[in-house]
Amino acid sequence: MSLSTTARPYAQALFDHSEGWLNDLNQIEAAMAEDAVKLLISSPEKAYKERAEAFVSLFDGEVQSKTINFLKVLGEAKRLSLLPAINLEYKRLMDAKNSSSELTITSAYELTKNQIEVIIKGLEKRYGKNIEVKSEVNTSLIGGFSVKCGDEVIDHSIKGKLDKLINQIK
Repeated sequence: MSLSTTARPYAQALFDHSEGWLNDLNQIEAAMAEDAVKLLISSPEKAYKERAEAFVSLFDGEVQSKTINFLKVLGEAKRLSLLPAINLEYKRLMDAKNSSSELTITSAYELTKNQIEVIIKGLEKRYGKNIEVKSEVNTSLIGGFSVKCGDEVIDHSIKGKLDKLINQIK
């Protein structure tokens, strides 16, 4: 399993649950590049738990308390070495959020401007504030709507729910 695959869930959790991690992660990653910190982390003279506690203590008062808690979680899971990869994945998520996302909303009937705005409001956390919307009508959906962004589809249509029910019954 690659580092990015292992780091991705941690970065996603940071991204999903609050903002303001980037400065702290950058600071920690920079510290990890220092020879003294590398020696502290990899020293075989101390147990991993002691090394993790010493590493976390380096940042007391330097980073936010939520970051200290996150470091403790990583330390308990013996995953402190993932911090550079977590920072990289977090930066990718932030870049994706800040870039423009093109969505196609397909509905059974023509949507009003107000309905489109409500749908967009619900999608902003996932896709960021810079959303470009294209609206289409497909009466075979029966009711509801589906949203497509790249290769991801969110289906809230009656047809989609019926298809899912039919597959469960089979």
